[in-house]
Amino acid sequence: MRYNNTVVEHARSTDMLAFFSRYMSFSFNIKGNEYRCNEHPSLSVKNDRLTWYWHSRSIGGRGALDFLMKTQGMGFREAMAKLVGTEPSPLPSHIESPSARPLILPERADFLYNRLYAYLNQTRGIDGKIIITLIQDKRLYQDKKGNIVFVGYDENNVPRFASLRGTYTDNPFRADSTGSDKRYGFNMDNVDNMARSNLYIFESPIDCMSHATLVNLKTGDKNAWRNDKRLSLGGTSSLALCKYLELNDSVSELIFCLDNDPAGREGTASLAREFGRKDYRTQIALPMGKDFNDDLLTARSKLIGHNRYHDVTI
Repeated sequence: MRYNNTVVEHARSTDMLAFFSRYMSFSFNIKGNEYRCNEHPSLSVKNDRLTWYWHSRSIGGRGALDFLMKTQGMGFREAMAKLVGTEPSPLPSHIESPSARPLILPERADFLYNRLYAYLNQTRGIDGKIIITLIQDKRLYQDKKGNIVFVGYDENNVPRFASLRGTYTDNPFRADSTGSDKRYGFNMDNVDNMARSNLYIFESPIDCMSHATLVNLKTGDKNAWRNDKRLSLGGTSSLALCKYLELNDSVSELIFCLDNDPAGREGTASLAREFGRKDYRTQIALPMGKDFNDDLLTARSKLIGHNRYHDVTI
């Protein structure tokens, strides 16, 4: 039985708490920044409700397919049959569509986004003009708890996805807002680059912004980043990329810029094969360090050493 990409991605995006409740009769309670299983205390699920780890077994993964294959010894087709049945479409009602729940955006901060700006500009080295532009475009903001909120929009310019990033470097926090639809990833499109045929693809919004800053540094042009399209997948799943390409048929070349770690390299190879078979031109442009923010911070330190970097604020 062959399953189309949409069905596979829906299965990969199954809410793990709902999955465990239905198939395993497990229940969970919130403990800190994760959910802990009452029946098996060493089993945890992250706030994104997709990433899981079974500490006593030293096994972890992302999504129900991973869980069934790694802990139950199932093959891909057997795991898919358990999740969606023998028919490839439509999805049965017990698998919740990412868009089934309304998106709940965190409340915006009342005043200046000082913590957002300091974290992205000073800690992460991102160009101040890029930060301000994305704030003005309502693609990012600071919530009342001081977290950065990265927003993804649908084809009608309605917010459909939001990921949160903490601004305390000694206590990192990451989570997706309730009701986030991972088909609509954070992107940096604007009127200047809509006609471009190439798309740069990253795991996170910060890597998108870091790559844009590196382009500015390389060219010496504060607006050079506007010449390209950039998309964050929110991980290594192709879900957001499939939706983006469905809505942007002018894209013909995909440049994969995922993290330079085992998961990123494996995801890059898989995505390049998948979309190469769909007649897209594909390139792989991995960062020199772990990710493009590492590369940006390295570039910043070299510029400081040569007295060429003073401040990236406007």
